Amino acid sequence: MKYQYYIKLFWEGFVNSYSQIFFSNNKILAYILLLVSFFDIGAGLSGVIAILIGQVTGVLFNFSHALLRDGTYTYNSLMVGLAIGMFYDFNLSFFILLIVISFLTLFITIWFFVSLGKRGLPMLSIPFLLGLWIIILGVDNFSALELKQKEMLSLAKYFPELFTGVTDFVGRLPFANVIYLYLRSLGAIFFQFNDLAGLLTAIAILIYSRIGFLLSIFGFLIGYTFYYYLEGDFSQLIYSYIGFNFILTAIALGGFFVVPSRKSFLMLLLTIPIIAILISALHTLFTPFGLPLFSLPFNIVVLLFLSAMMTRFKTEGLTLVTLQQFSPEKNHYKFTNAVERFSSDTYYHISLPIMGDWRISQGYNGKITHKGEWGQALDFDIVNNEGETYKLPGLELKDYYCYDIPVLAPAGGVVVEVIDSVEDNKIGDVNLENNWGNTVVIKHGEYLFSKLSHLKIHTIQVKKGDYIKKGKIIGYCGSSGRSPEPHIHFQMQTTPYVGSKTLAYPISYYLTKEDNKHHFHAFDIPEEGQIVSNVATTPLLADAFYLIPGMKLEFENVATGEDISWEVFVSATNQTYLYCAKTKSTAYFINNGTMFYFTDYYGNKKALLHSFYIGAHKVLLGYYKELNLEDNLMIQGFFSPVVTFFHDFTAPFFHYCKAKYQFRFSKIDNEHKPTEIEFTTASKGILFGRYSNEFEAKLFIANNKIMTITFKSKKQEIRLKCKEKK
Repeated sequence: MKYQYYIKLFWEGFVNSYSQIFFSNNKILAYILLLVSFFDIGAGLSGVIAILIGQVTGVLFNFSHALLRDGTYTYNSLMVGLAIGMFYDFNLSFFILLIVISFLTLFITIWFFVSLGKRGLPMLSIPFLLGLWIIILGVDNFSALELKQKEMLSLAKYFPELFTGVTDFVGRLPFANVIYLYLRSLGAIFFQFNDLAGLLTAIAILIYSRIGFLLSIFGFLIGYTFYYYLEGDFSQLIYSYIGFNFILTAIALGGFFVVPSRKSFLMLLLTIPIIAILISALHTLFTPFGLPLFSLPFNIVVLLFLSAMMTRFKTEGLTLVTLQQFSPEKNHYKFTNAVERFSSDTYYHISLPIMGDWRISQGYNGKITHKGEWGQALDFDIVNNEGETYKLPGLELKDYYCYDIPVLAPAGGVVVEVIDSVEDNKIGDVNLENNWGNTVVIKHGEYLFSKLSHLKIHTIQVKKGDYIKKGKIIGYCGSSGRSPEPHIHFQMQTTPYVGSKTLAYPISYYLTKEDNKHHFHAFDIPEEGQIVSNVATTPLLADAFYLIPGMKLEFENVATGEDISWEVFVSATNQTYLYCAKTKSTAYFINNGTMFYFTDYYGNKKALLHSFYIGAHKVLLGYYKELNLEDNLMIQGFFSPVVTFFHDFTAPFFHYCKAKYQFRFSKIDNEHKPTEIEFTTASKGILFGRYSNEFEAKLFIANNKIMTITFKSKKQEIRLKCKEKK
């Protein structure tokens, strides 16, 4: 029903308006802040009305429902409502003013959201400041509006012991004056200048984010210490407890807009003192106009810092959050997990230019020809079990195992250079005049080319200007140029010329073979002497994990008979994901033809989709006996809430909790043409080197699809069976 949609829209936007003030979408935080705002009944009601006015206006003018739902459009209106509800009498004129200023604040919000958003910057609380300053400067012209002459803490009349009890308790603590100022600075964010409001706000922040709580204390102490040791005028902090600028800046730059880390904490040692100086300078500037600073120093410093950070030519050190998770913990854990998993990933995936097993006869910075500016190159040949490159007598080119074997395009691209007229050398001879011999140069992207040299004369299958796909045969191995015996020379380079300098660039996926066992490598550079090969995909596996938009994975829980359905979708940014409508959970994945792996998960951690996300976290799409894969997992769900709670405090500095994933094939019916494959995975938490909370999964593949999935933990075992289509 339409009215149900709008009720949900308004309610979610209402709640999120409160949590947005602390850069969050946490509901518990929002409810506690809502309670705090009603310590003064007038302020609380005025804030609620301001949100509703903003929401109704947004709906009537057809503004973004998504931004209304997450509170982005209305949290500034909330702040304006709280402020004027605290300071002005409730009468007809007041409500007219509240409607007008809430309406105006919404449009100021949208203007700043669009204008700053174009530059990748947040609007923060600038609309609140402008809206409130407009009232302060213009209110004297309206005689019906008078400053409220009453006790600000209305609830203190009814529960005085509650308020005084908190104050008395704090007074008995060490450094009571500092704690008073910290708590009242927190309460002042909602115009509640008392210890109970500050205490509840601090508890709310702690529940929402341990890192955020730590940052609030750290930022405040930096500002307080700066004032103390430089003998600053503390009246500037005590007057309206404007020290909340330290707190908001610390949370914003220490863990929300910047990934929490040691460096983000150290950076606050420089930015928070700037806040202190700005408070002093702006106080002098604004006092003659009767304008309070409120959050102006916070806005100035955060916007200046973020603007400067966006001009860097390197993103090392302090890392800006690119995909906002609305939680310092999630920003940190998701970033560090992505770095561990994908930091070596490259935009262009380059494969080995070979079929089957070849040897790296000369690697990077080799002793023969790979030196200096031409050192980052690979030479390939084929050897037998004894390590010899030829069969006896070894006097002719055809005696060499790699001679006349296909050479492949390492990635898709456009052929920009071809040389195919250099004669192959006799064994032991070299052609120094045509050093590179027969060569193909392929452009894969701007400033990224591959070059394959020493090919056999008149065997090149491509011509300049051709677009070729990855894996296409471009020619055959020869011994032309500076090549005393048949081999392939392969290098990456930034320019399209045959004699270009080399570029160090990893091979996306490949296998090494040692003692008849394969070892998997991802985004690595092969070493001299290694036997290497590309990953050969197994059609049965490739088909089972070929998940395209519109496809559904449908299972039945064998024990309960419950139907499980996951549908494949694609986002506006071309990200594929599985969606469980029943649990409203989403698991993002990538299938690049060699690997199937999950990248992110949102939703219910108890959903079976999350179990699948963990159990099939990384799957090799080619069968190799005894091959093991490993990966890193997010730690959430592998440890007790208490362990995770305390780990959050230390996470920006060091991790003592980790989660690991292991994959191996366990069964196959026919290695050459399989119709059934089974693989098992094991995921476990590691706390100070000790394993905890192990989780196992077993997937059985047949008929080109996943037939059964078994999830096993200490608590339970769940088996899912594929539902056959009728």
